[in-house]
Amino acid sequence: MNVIIEAPFTLNDQQRKDIENEVHTLKKYNFGITKAEVYFKKDDGTEPDVILAEIKLSVTGPDLFASAKHKDYSTALVAAINKADRQLRRAKDIKSDHH
Repeated sequence: MNVIIEAPFTLNDQQRKDIENEVHTLKKYNFGITKAEVYFKKDDGTEPDVILAEIKLSVTGPDLFASAKHKDYSTALVAAINKADRQLRRAKDIKSDHH
């Protein structure tokens, strides 16, 4: 899986590796994830100290999106990963119910 990370702040190599490892946990659903795009955004005007983590997963079928906000980028990332995990789990359950 190709992981693309964009952030308005500097991430060192270890932080990038940690983000990639978190994203790779989603492969357990064997859903044909070909690409994961992780975007961090901050200061949207309404919450200046909050970082938004957004994840777009390119999978077989429609792409999946998940996002979460927190003051710490890694906490926002984990929350977004958890949301993506729930979506993949739901999609897998629906797919297995139809077969």
